Amino acid sequence: MHQEEGKLFRIALGILGQESDAWDALQETVEQAWRNRRQLRGGQAAFPAWVRRILINRSLNILHRRKHVISIDLVEIKVPGAETTTLEAIIIRDLVQELDEKSRQVILLRYLGDLSLQEIARELEIPLGTVKSRLNTAHNRLKEKLVGLDERGISNEV
Repeated sequence: MHQEEGKLFRIALGILGQESDAWDALQETVEQAWRNRRQLRGGQAAFPAWVRRILINRSLNILHRRKHVISIDLVEIKVPGAETTTLEAIIIRDLVQELDEKSRQVILLRYLGDLSLQEIARELEIPLGTVKSRLNTAHNRLKEKLVGLDERGISNEV
């Protein structure tokens, strides 16, 4: 669990938008994984995908239960091994937070969760083509937003 903690926290933070909610999701995930540990099939090799699925479900439950609006306030995402957060990273994180929930999910799972497209499809229980479409749409929206920043001269400062 300790090996997956950083990645799981980043996924939860990306979905929920607030550190306190992300820690809640992570805690609920650990509790549920412990209670259901006998249901894990495939041993250590299957554990990361299994616990990630639990985390995503717990995060989405928290999001829906609290009818929580994603805040686009600057939230410090602490990435293990990263000394500081650059201005570029802050801008990109904020742009990702502005995406709709479905687009944000695939971006976060792909880049923060480091999942393949097939793994994302499995985690979200949607077809692979839908994952590809959502990821393409998200990339295009992010590109449009970055071009808009560039036209206003903001990205040149980064």
